[in-house]
Amino acid sequence: MELMLAFQAGEEAAFDEIVELHSGQVFGLLRRLLGPHAAVEDLAQESFLRLYRARERYQPRGKLSTFLYRIVYNLALNRLRDGKRRREVGMPSTADGERIDLEDAGGEAPWEEPDRRTWARRIEEALECLPENQRAALVLQHYDGLDLEQIGEVLGISAKATKSLLHRARTKLREILTPYREAEHD
Repeated sequence: MELMLAFQAGEEAAFDEIVELHSGQVFGLLRRLLGPHAAVEDLAQESFLRLYRARERYQPRGKLSTFLYRIVYNLALNRLRDGKRRREVGMPSTADGERIDLEDAGGEAPWEEPDRRTWARRIEEALECLPENQRAALVLQHYDGLDLEQIGEVLGISAKATKSLLHRARTKLREILTPYREAEHD
């Protein structure tokens, strides 16, 4: 917050410090919300550009990171919504339009025991199945350590609604991941 106030007062170097301090968090949040897309770098830059432009209207009500997360979340949400509107390109298909599944050369062999990387990948895939607001709430709490009030501020909802949203997200995540867990124990 102090850095943003210094930036508002005309210290341009304070903004550089803000970028340096928060760029890892911004990139991480975008990657967890959007997946490993090339757009992550562009959206991170856009996030800081919007923060730069917002310096005059910034009010130090809470943490600067919460204010910045709100910008990042809105940009990610817009990107996700745009992606749903656009037809995804790139998967090969037959002349009839049927999708051709390609073998994943980087995948584990079926007889190998799932390890941490496998579970990390499963969790990432499960997160992508959640609605955007549930995914964002989980990511902000578990990866970024925000509390209910801060998450609510980022998502534009109350702390009580955030708690309910997190409960629904965990329930859905458990539903998605349970078959994998049960398969390991069979």
